[in-house]
Amino acid sequence: MRRASTLSGHTPARRAPAVLSRVLLAVLPRRLWPRLTLLMLAATLPLVVLLVLSAVADGRRVVDTARDRVVQLAHLAAEQQDDMVQETSGLLRVLARVPAVQKIGDAECDGLLGTVISDHPGITGLAVVQPDGTVTCSSNPASKGMSVADRTYFQEALASRSTTTVIMSAMMTSRATGRPAMFFAAPLGRSPGQDVPTGVIVAGLDLSWFARLSNGTSGPSDQLVQVLDSRDGAVLAEAPAAVRHLGQRVPRSPVIEAFRASAGSGSLQAPDLDGVGRVFGFASLPGHAGALMVAIGLREADIRAAADQRFWFSIGIALAATAFALVTAWLIAKRTVLRPIDALVQAAALVGSGDLSARAEIGRGAAAELFSLGTAFARMAGRLQARDGRIAAMQQDIAISEGHHRLLAENVNDMIVRFSPEFRRTYVSPACRDLLGYGPEELIGTHPHELVHPADWEALNQSLFGRLLAGDATARASFRMRRKDGRHVWMEASCRRLEDGSGFVAVTRDVSERKALEAQLEEANRQLRVLAREDGLTRLMNRRRFDEALGEEYRRAMRVGAPLAVVMIDVDRFKAFNDTYGHPGGDACLQALAGVLQGRCRRPADLSARYGGEEFVLLLPNTDAAGALSVAECIRAAVRGLDIPHAGSEFGFATVSIGVAAMGPGRPKGPAALVEAADAALYEAKRAGRNVVRLADASAELSAS
Repeated sequence: MRRASTLSGHTPARRAPAVLSRVLLAVLPRRLWPRLTLLMLAATLPLVVLLVLSAVADGRRVVDTARDRVVQLAHLAAEQQDDMVQETSGLLRVLARVPAVQKIGDAECDGLLGTVISDHPGITGLAVVQPDGTVTCSSNPASKGMSVADRTYFQEALASRSTTTVIMSAMMTSRATGRPAMFFAAPLGRSPGQDVPTGVIVAGLDLSWFARLSNGTSGPSDQLVQVLDSRDGAVLAEAPAAVRHLGQRVPRSPVIEAFRASAGSGSLQAPDLDGVGRVFGFASLPGHAGALMVAIGLREADIRAAADQRFWFSIGIALAATAFALVTAWLIAKRTVLRPIDALVQAAALVGSGDLSARAEIGRGAAAELFSLGTAFARMAGRLQARDGRIAAMQQDIAISEGHHRLLAENVNDMIVRFSPEFRRTYVSPACRDLLGYGPEELIGTHPHELVHPADWEALNQSLFGRLLAGDATARASFRMRRKDGRHVWMEASCRRLEDGSGFVAVTRDVSERKALEAQLEEANRQLRVLAREDGLTRLMNRRRFDEALGEEYRRAMRVGAPLAVVMIDVDRFKAFNDTYGHPGGDACLQALAGVLQGRCRRPADLSARYGGEEFVLLLPNTDAAGALSVAECIRAAVRGLDIPHAGSEFGFATVSIGVAAMGPGRPKGPAALVEAADAALYEAKRAGRNVVRLADASAELSAS
C-alpha cells in the first residue's frame, strides 16, 4: 500500500493542500460578490489589529511623554532657582572686596549693607562677622552684637583657604527673623601674616523667595513644585500654596532617594508626601548649589485619564476607518470588477450565438485586465489592414515629432549646442544671437575655450569637459563667456554624452541676473553679520562682541606677556536724567558719550562697546594701569566738557564715573576677573561721589606673581 501511494504521487504532504483547497471551495459562497466581501474583510482585519496596537502604544507614549515633560520642566525651574543662588554668591564675592566691608565695624558698613538689601528683595539680611563670631555690621540693627560662632556655615567659611569660596548652609531658623532661611557665607581678606580671615560676610536667603519662583513655574495648574535640599531632605519651597509641607525634613522620601541614586536628574512614579500618586521629574540646581533640587510632579490619575481618552478615541477612529474602507472597497469593486464582468459575459453570449459585431462595453474605470479582455473582441478581423494603418500613423507621428523638435530648438531662449567628440561645435541653435551676439554660422567648428573667460577655463575644463571625457553621462558648470561686443556674461551649461558616442549635447542659458542677485544676497548677509555685532542706538560694539574680543585679547596677552586693561564707564544719575528729559533726551546723551568713546579708541585693537543700559566699556590691549588711567581721565573730562545739562545731578551737568582694571605680568585668573575688578572699581567711584576715576586696588586678585 505504501508503494502504491508513492508511485501514484499522492503522498500525505502533497494531499494536504488539495484537501484544504476543497474545503475552502465548499465553504466559500459560489457567487463572486460575496467572495469579494469576505476578501475585503480579511484584508482590513490586519489594519484593525494594527490600529488597536497603535492605540495601546499611544497610551504608553502619553505616560512616557509626561515623564519627559516633567524632567524638562524640572530643569527649567532649577535654572530659575539657581539664578537667585548664583546672584547671592556673586554678591557676596563682590562685597567681600569692598573696602567699607573689609573694615569691620566701620560706620559706613551698616548703610552700605542696607542699600544693597533694598536692591535684592530675596535676601533677608547681610552681616559682617568677626573671627570670634560676633556680628559687628548688619543691615538689620537688631542683629548687631549677636553671636553666630556655633553656626556650621560660619565655621566652614572661617576655615576656608580661598577668598572666593561661598559656603551654603542647610535650612535653619534665622535668629534675627525667627523664620526658616538658608545662609551663604564668604571669608573676607586676610591681614599680612595671618592664616585666619579678618572676618566673614553672611547673607540670609528667605525661603519665601524660593516659593515665589516656584509659583511662577510654567506647567499645568495641578502640578506639584517643590524645592528640596538633598542633604537632609528639607522642603525649602513648594507650590501650590495649598500644600503644607514647607520646612519639613523627609530624607527618605522616594524623590530624595531617586535623586541621590541619579546623576542629577531623572523621573519616577511614586506617591507624594500626601500619598497622592504622581509622575515626578527632578533636576539639581546647575551651579555650586548642586545639593538643592527641584521636583515637579503631575497627578498619575490625570495622566492615565488622558491616556485612556486617547485610547478610546483611537479605537473609534480605527472602527470608522475600517467601515469607510469596506464601503469604499465595495463601491470600487462593483464599478471596476462586477459591472465589467457582467458586460463581458453578455458579449460572449452574443458572439457565441453568431453576432460577431457584438462588443463588450467596458467603462474606463474597469480593471486593466478586464479592459484588455474586452478589447480582445475587436482584434479578430482586419489584422493586416490594422497593422498597415498603424505603420502609416507612426510615420506621420515621426514627421510631426521632427518638426516639433526643430521648432523647439530654433525658438527656445536657451542655446542648444552639439559637440563632436573633440568638442568642436557641429550645431548651434539660433538662440546664440540673443545670448552672445554671434550667428550660428560664426560658431560652427569653433572650440569653447575661444569664448570662455581665461580665469574660468581651467575650472570649466575640469568640472565639465574633464568629467564627460572621464565617462560621466552628464555634467554641469557655470562660467563667463565673451559676447561679440566684448562684454562677458555669466552662463550655465548642462552637457550630456550621446549614447552612440558621436559627441555631446549642451544646453546653455544666461544666468547673469542670478549671479548679480547672489552677489547682492552675499553683501546683505555681510551687513547682517555686522549689525549683529553692533549696538543699534550708539553704533558701538555690543556686549557679545566685547566678550569675544576680551577672550581673544586675553589669550594673546597671556601668550606674549603683554598688559591688558578694561575701563568701565557709567553715566551718573541716569535714571533721574531720563525722568527729567525723557527717553529721547537720554538716548541723545548716550549717543554723545558713544561719540567721545569712539574718538578715544584710536588704535586698531582698541574696542569700545555698550555693556548694557547706561554702562559702557573700553578694551585697551597693550595698555598698563597708568595708560588706562590716562585714557579714563580724558574720557571723564571730555564728557564733562560736553556741558549736557542735568538738573538731577549734583554737578548740574551730565557726568560719568569710571572704574579701571589692568592686567600685568603673572598668571591671571581669567578675563572675567578683569571685568569684575573694573566693575568693583566703578562701584568705588560711585561711592567716592561720582564724576571720578578709580583704579582697582586689589591687584593681587588679578594676577599672582
